[in-house]
Amino acid sequence: MRTRQTRHARVRSAPVSAPPDVPRAPSPRPYWAGRCRSRREQVVRAHGSGSRQPSDRQASRPGARRGGPVHQMLRLQQAAGNAAVARAVEEARHEHGPGCGHGQADAAPAGQLDLINEAMATPSTQLPGAFLSKAQSFYQNDRLSAGRVHSNPTAQRATEAMGARAMTIENHIFLGASAIGDTETLAHEASHLNANLSGVKETGRDNGAGVTVTDPGQSSEVAATADGAAFAAGAEFAPSVVAQRSATDAHAEDATA
Repeated sequence: MRTRQTRHARVRSAPVSAPPDVPRAPSPRPYWAGRCRSRREQVVRAHGSGSRQPSDRQASRPGARRGGPVHQMLRLQQAAGNAAVARAVEEARHEHGPGCGHGQADAAPAGQLDLINEAMATPSTQLPGAFLSKAQSFYQNDRLSAGRVHSNPTAQRATEAMGARAMTIENHIFLGASAIGDTETLAHEASHLNANLSGVKETGRDNGAGVTVTDPGQSSEVAATADGAAFAAGAEFAPSVVAQRSATDAHAEDATA
């Protein structure tokens, strides 16, 4: 599944689990399974920054004596900050499920876009070493090393909101819980990653919030499914790569005829 962003990003779908999210710096723009592209500039910011706590120096300044007005104010600020941290921890530990109240909001167009932005800002890893080495040969593309994999709770929630097991946006692959450890699904997403890195344009439907999502029946998804199955079966090259080479060779022959 692919999703588009301001610069024709792509997305494709599947799920993954990981530790609670912590405020992070924005990640580069991604690609996902069942591709999705946001037509407006996405600004990813770390969420959940806690309130600043009063320092020891502040507490020791003149007028900050215990029981005084300044000290009481600082205690209130500290209490508010601790409450914010407690809420953030509680949200991070929350497990989404039927009746939790988040599913409906996440599935709404605006909720999907917000989750995509949040997931893109979470920590990521490179494709697993052994998998990457084989995938680079399989897709004949060394640039697959630029791919980033997100399998944390936020990424899982985003894929679920998009109705996918995994998805690829630009050079980012998001795995849902059921997709973690699934080689065929990861290879499917790597097919989308290969297309994205090669500049192949994607089409799909708009979710209503500027995110274009691919359909399971369209050619790019059918090709990715075939690539994933071939990879899992031990094929040497991706069917999509073989087909592209055949088309290129045929075109070259026609041009010289």
